[in-house]
Amino acid sequence: MRRRRHGWIALAGLLLIGGLVAAPGTEAAADDSSDDGTSVALVGPLVAALDVDAPGAYWTPERMEQAIPLGLDPDGDAVDAAPRAAAPRARGALTSPRSVGKLFFSDRTSDYVCSAATVNTADKNVIITAGHCVNTGGRRGLLGGCTAGSTYNNFLFVPRYANGSAPDGRWVGTRAIMHREWVERCDAFTYDNALVELAPRNGRRLVDVVGGNGLALNFPARETGVRVWGWPAEAPYDGETVRRCAGESYQFSATGTDAAIACGLTGGASGGPWFVSMASPQVGFIWAVTSRRTTTGAAYLLATPLTGSVRTLLGAARAARPLAPVGVTGAGRVVVTRAGVAFRALPGRVGRGQLLRLRARAGASTPVVLSIRLRPHGPWRRLRVARTDRDGVVEFAFRPTRVGALRYRLRTPRTSVSVAVRVLSCPLPRDRSVAEDTVCTQPTA
Repeated sequence: MRRRRHGWIALAGLLLIGGLVAAPGTEAAADDSSDDGTSVALVGPLVAALDVDAPGAYWTPERMEQAIPLGLDPDGDAVDAAPRAAAPRARGALTSPRSVGKLFFSDRTSDYVCSAATVNTADKNVIITAGHCVNTGGRRGLLGGCTAGSTYNNFLFVPRYANGSAPDGRWVGTRAIMHREWVERCDAFTYDNALVELAPRNGRRLVDVVGGNGLALNFPARETGVRVWGWPAEAPYDGETVRRCAGESYQFSATGTDAAIACGLTGGASGGPWFVSMASPQVGFIWAVTSRRTTTGAAYLLATPLTGSVRTLLGAARAARPLAPVGVTGAGRVVVTRAGVAFRALPGRVGRGQLLRLRARAGASTPVVLSIRLRPHGPWRRLRVARTDRDGVVEFAFRPTRVGALRYRLRTPRTSVSVAVRVLSCPLPRDRSVAEDTVCTQPTA
């Protein structure tokens, strides 16, 4: 497969679509240049007004089906689009969370597709995607130097897109909000994320219809329970159905700053959300969006975890819900023993939507009843009835979404024992030592 440096180089002679301006209240610093010709240290995001009249009529079913997937390799080179799959679609296709969708956009010559997800902001009209799905990013000239990228237009977001259907409607983009570093510099993949504001539809706002995700910032590259969604549109996929990868992410050694997850999704999955935790089946906490993918060797998707720099984008989008700190995590486990029954919570503090294990040890084949109390002095609610195994052990697993202090009680024929668990408003990183450096915005269902 032949690769070309920024396959969108044909855009080089175009004017910036919509006219890029600095976000209100921001000023550009001096426009110096580094030794390699890239621009440096500019303050504040860039905002582009988008054409809001054309997209609804522009995106016919034929255009949507034929749109070209955007994809980058680890070095930022555009990956030539492979043919779409002709094979029949697999049975039992996935259904994405309502807050995740397919993003269509165009320039003056071609139509493109990426993936995106909603963000819960005050105006409830924002999606997050990859920066290269909104603006080409800085481009190197033939004689060196770096020229500013061009912004795409005709943005249309379709939540839960499936085989041409739009179960939650088609939403038109009104403003694109980008990191200045992504637009002005070359290969600035740390800033390969952007926001798009969308117009209300039939008097309703996007987040009010499909829910809005929270953002988890400053998380390490290595996390567990990661879920990645996207609409890959190159073989063996056809872009008509959503796909998901799940598992553990790692630090990508070739760059040192990116997270990598074993995943074979192809072009079109760019901009898809990486969830570190779910608050409900429909919304969760996004800590990265798909930026690039490997094209040789094992298949990995790459993304730079979101950092505090995304706050500048949120500020330009009239601010998200206030950022909440994770807080001190305390002990990793809570153990209570009574009358020969040991009951423990692993861990004693857990982030919203993250895995909590409750483990008890008693006599072999002992019947047990697990209950929960949601508030002090409140009633106990039965959750599970079980029996210990031949080693006297029984384990329960939950992903609590109710924030605050919870108490779980285990009853046996002889006694009862309870443990307290605190559910924090933000998910916890795998590396608890950096928990106090992380913050999040809150999702809404």
